[in-house]
Amino acid sequence: MDLTAITNLAFAGIAVFGAVLGVLAIAAWRRAPSRRMALVAGGFWLIAIQGVVVGVGLFTTGLDAPTLLAISAAFEAALLVVLFVATLVR
Repeated sequence: MDLTAITNLAFAGIAVFGAVLGVLAIAAWRRAPSRRMALVAGGFWLIAIQGVVVGVGLFTTGLDAPTLLAISAAFEAALLVVLFVATLVR
């Protein structure tokens, strides 16, 4: 199997898993609304969007590895900020 196909499959799996966790977090937020749970749900959706964007970037546009790495790093940095705010900021 081609490495690109494996990478696309991995990012598709990440996107689906992030979306499932995002839906579960939104359901939890609807039962007991809190700003922290909303931020956690947003973090899961960031991961889902990252999987889609990087997967599409690999599959259709043929972006080079440094560009995709920069995009992925930006999503991960945003996720770290969201999780920091959700857990440590009052």
